Formats: sequence, C-alpha cells, structure tokens
Amino acid sequence: MNFIQNSNTNPHHQKIKIYLFNLMANERLIGLGNLDKNNDQIPLLNDQTTTDLKGILIENGKIEREINNEKLMGLVEVRRTTQTSSFNASIKLGVLIWLTVQNAVHALLLRYSRVRDVKEMYFSTVAVFWTEVIKLFVCLLVVFHSESSSPEGFLSGFELIKKQVFEQPKDTLKVCLPSMLYILQNNLFYTAASHLNAATFMIISQLKIFSAAIFSIILLNRSLLRAQWISLIILFIGVCLVQMQPEDEQKQNTERKNVMSEQNVLTGFIAASIACGLSGFSGVFFEKILKGSAPVSLWMRNIQMAVFSIPASFLATMIQDGSKISEHGFMYGWDIVVWTTAFWYAVGGLSVAVCLKYADNIAKNFATSVAIILATIGSIQFFGFKPSLFFTLGLL
Repeated sequence: MNFIQNSNTNPHHQKIKIYLFNLMANERLIGLGNLDKNNDQIPLLNDQTTTDLKGILIENGKIEREINNEKLMGLVEVRRTTQTSSFNASIKLGVLIWLTVQNAVHALLLRYSRVRDVKEMYFSTVAVFWTEVIKLFVCLLVVFHSESSSPEGFLSGFELIKKQVFEQPKDTLKVCLPSMLYILQNNLFYTAASHLNAATFMIISQLKIFSAAIFSIILLNRSLLRAQWISLIILFIGVCLVQMQPEDEQKQNTERKNVMSEQNVLTGFIAASIACGLSGFSGVFFEKILKGSAPVSLWMRNIQMAVFSIPASFLATMIQDGSKISEHGFMYGWDIVVWTTAFWYAVGGLSVAVCLKYADNIAKNFATSVAIILATIGSIQFFGFKPSLFFTLGLL
C-alpha cells in the first residue's frame, strides 16, 4: 500500500501502519468487526488514529468493491457477448438451411403440382390469388403479435394498420406498381413451371440476379465491380447453355404423356425470362421505396401491397380463366398438394426477408445455389430427369 510506504513521518500514520500489519499477520483484516480489543498483539489507538484508520479502511473497501464490480461486469459482458454471438450464428445457420430447403422444395412442389396425372388441374391464377391472401394473413399475424404487448392489445394492431395503410394513401400508393408487377410475375412463373423441369426452372430463375443488377444501376445509381460484371456474364452464358438441350432429350425428360403436347420449353423459357425481368425491376423499385420513404416495417409494407395485389390477382383470374371458373368453380382441382404449393409459395417470399435480416445477400445467393443442386437431384429422382452435357455445363 502506498499509504504505508509513505507514512513514516506521521506518528498517527505510523501507529496505523503497525496496526494494519498486525491485523494482516493475524489474518483478521476481513473480520475487523469481530476483533477482540484486549488482544495484546493489536495496540490500542487513540480517537484521532482510529478515525484515520476507519477512513482509510472505508476508502480501501470502496475501491476494492468498485474493482470487484468492474471485474464482475466485465465477465458478465464478455459472457453476454459470447452468448449473443453464438445465438446469432445459430439463427443465421438455421435461416440459411431453411432457405435452401425452401427454395428446392418450392421448385419441386410447383413442378409436381403442374404435371401430375390428375383429372382436374387447378387454375394457376387462382393459386396466385390464394398465395397473396396467405401472405396477407401471415403479415397480419406478425403485426398483431408485435402489438399484443401494448395496453390496448389487438386494438393497437388495428390502429397501426389504419394509420399506416388507410390514413396515409400517398405512402400506400407507392407500392401499387410493384404489387401489380408481382402478380404478373407470379402468373408467369406458374406458366414457366408448367413447361420446364424443376432444375431448369430454378437455373433460369437466376436471371433475376442479372435483371436486379441492371435495374440497380438504372434506378439506384449503383456501380458494379469488374468481378461482378464477369459473374453476371457467366450467369447469362450458363442459362443459355441450359437451354441448348437436344430436342429428343427434352421429350425424354417430359414427365406426363398426356401433357407432352402441351409442354413447350421455349414457352417456359420466355415466360421465366419475362418474369425474371419483372422480378428484378419490382424488387429494386420496392427497395427504393423502403430506403427512400418513412420508416415502415416490412410486414406493414406487405399489408399495403395486399391492398392492391389481392384485387388485382382476383381480376386476373376473371380475365384469364373466368369462363372456366364459371363452368367448374373457383376452387376447381384444389387438393392438399395445391394448398401446400400455394402456402409454400407465400412463405418463400417472406423467408427472403427473414434471411436478409439475419444473414446477407451473399449468404442468400449461396443458399439458392445449393438449392439448385438439390432441385436437380430431386428432378432426377422423382421426375426421371436426365441432364445433358450442356445442362451440366450451364449448372456449373
């Protein structure tokens, strides 16, 4: 102790020094309150010395407690940081695994629902309509759950929706265009899935990355590195190679005999390409809305989009399949497979948002790449798909 080393000149301090050494020698410093005052090894002190000693001990006690508290808080903070990092890493891994499985199963489900041998084939426009309804239902559940802790409970959720959707019409109108484009895009993807096997469908769908990059340059004034441009060119070449499959192999890879004449790879390719272009534009446009307007949650934005997408998708069913719906009914051909496909389609759009929250775009693209491999294996196993040399080169 510095005090003991520098206290030789003060008689009171000298007595305190002797007193402290005796206490420490008897290992009774901590139990100071229980000391026997008649102990011969501990000299009696006058009032001034006792006051000085108490002040020193109190001050040293405060310092020691502060040091111990700082050490304890440091250990708690390190443990908390370690636990948080481990928890976030677990969530990220779980989200990526889920997104990989979701993408692969989505492509296989969509293909299977369109080519299976059934007497009653559902209308794809009706499936798009119910997909939008399911997305709205999920987003409403999330909003109501987030507001359930407030004193008003569910009423707070209704008030929030009323305020951010209906009382701000200009802000809601911003999502009108991407809502319409999403409906058209989803209908085109159903058309593509009717004419392309699951693996080819997933690979061509990667043109969304190409269109998103182009529209990011146009709408968001972003610039791409040379490596990114090279990657986009390789992606485009790969998609072209996938389409260079011999005609006899295309016929061999057609799963259903009764729809062989109805399936056309060129039609599927055109539909998927247009859908990817719309997807890139609408995605970038939606991103611009999210970053350039008032802070509104992603779930609330989807509710705003549902205001336009649900009526638009219902109108599309009447325009494209109105006569067939009048003859067979709105839910014609619907069974557990179709409901699962529609639900999986809706969850897929929301899963990307969750992935971007806990992971990043690079991780999302990696998950999609793994999903393509899984979809190819699934197509070979379940649909008898036989990849050609050009397809394999395009996949790589």
